[in-house]
Amino acid sequence: MSLKKLYNRIAPDFVGINQFIDYCMTNGFEPISYKKVPKTTIFSSKKEYPNLLRNLRICDINQVWVSDTTYFKIKRKWYYLTFIMDLYSRRIIGHHASDHLFAQANLATFQKALKYRGILNYDNKLIHHSDRGSQFKSKEYTDAVLKAGIQISMGLIVYDNIHAERVNQTIKGEYLKHRNIQSFQDLLFHLDEDVKLYNLQRPHGSLNLKTPVEFECYLSNIPLHQRTIMKVFAAKSRKTNNTKKKHFVDPNQLKFDF
Repeated sequence: MSLKKLYNRIAPDFVGINQFIDYCMTNGFEPISYKKVPKTTIFSSKKEYPNLLRNLRICDINQVWVSDTTYFKIKRKWYYLTFIMDLYSRRIIGHHASDHLFAQANLATFQKALKYRGILNYDNKLIHHSDRGSQFKSKEYTDAVLKAGIQISMGLIVYDNIHAERVNQTIKGEYLKHRNIQSFQDLLFHLDEDVKLYNLQRPHGSLNLKTPVEFECYLSNIPLHQRTIMKVFAAKSRKTNNTKKKHFVDPNQLKFDF
């Protein structure tokens, strides 16, 4: 995690935050840079889905899930990681590793998310958001999402799915790249362990430096009308969406002064 988050997590009483950061930087704890990598989003000409997140406001878990697929190289072979994260709590609720980019891997991730939350049908109160990759637009995947009573949302440009991409970078850059991973089995083991670490131990600035699990526990004691509204912004695109469908907004949100 970042040095600021690490400092707040361990809360040392013998050194200030500036000295702590200076010491760590001096001793080689520098920001991680990312190299050019293979493309994981293969665009498809199948049915287009609108971006339902533009200017959306949420105040609870299970209102928006975001998903994306990324890469991980072991020796000379590329593997692919898929995540589903609850946007409000930043909790990873589904993850999967595979040696291919077929839709079955994304479907396995989605099924894990459904099992993780344990809700049979979301009655169109939940939005599943992703990029326009062929895996997410496959009939097998979209049928499963719609069958669970979940609305489908897709970004038009890369920045429309920035929250999911941030999770990709965090899991790879702050966890997996520091492991001694020599095989696919190593990757599976460390991925499971690091997702647990992310959910249980990594604080988020947007969650008042609580971990995702801590934040969800905190939410259980806070009425909806007292929660912080999260405004989901999406980058502007030349393409426009003419749909007039109303998205789910909890009635308690109407009490808020936006």
